[in-house]
Amino acid sequence: MKKIFALAFAAVMAFAETLNIDNFETDLYSRDAKSSIKKVSVSLRLEGRDVADNEAYVLDALNVVIGSFYVEDLLTSLGKEKFKETLVKYTAKKHSIDIDEVLIISLKTVREPNIEELIEALKNVKTTGSKRSQKEQVEDILRGNKNQLKPMDLNQIDDFGKDFGEQ
Repeated sequence: MKKIFALAFAAVMAFAETLNIDNFETDLYSRDAKSSIKKVSVSLRLEGRDVADNEAYVLDALNVVIGSFYVEDLLTSLGKEKFKETLVKYTAKKHSIDIDEVLIISLKTVREPNIEELIEALKNVKTTGSKRSQKEQVEDILRGNKNQLKPMDLNQIDDFGKDFGEQ
């Protein structure tokens, strides 16, 4: 019996392909404020039949599905599981692509400075006695210098990780 199961499992896995999607970035609505948008970067590993051959359709489905979530929902365990389930169902229904497994390798949000922070940073550029020119400092701000754009600290979210009863 074990041999039959092992052969059946090997036959099914022989048709499975893996598609890695690295650093897929998109803007999602946030519940923080009205019309608030946050940038999200996600890396996924998808396993299923013909996923590599249909990469464009999988990316289309990813765009549609991830856009239907709020940023805060994707940060919870329950939200991640719902995202995986929705992606599998949507690709099967819309594009007839069978995805067996969705693995979230990484999911990051990047806090972008708002207008008030940029104005304050520009004011500080004028008042600081730096050796670098004001033009160079402004270019750093606009380019997203790491001092201006910082990854969101998930520990700052009070309810993060508590959707399955964690303390």
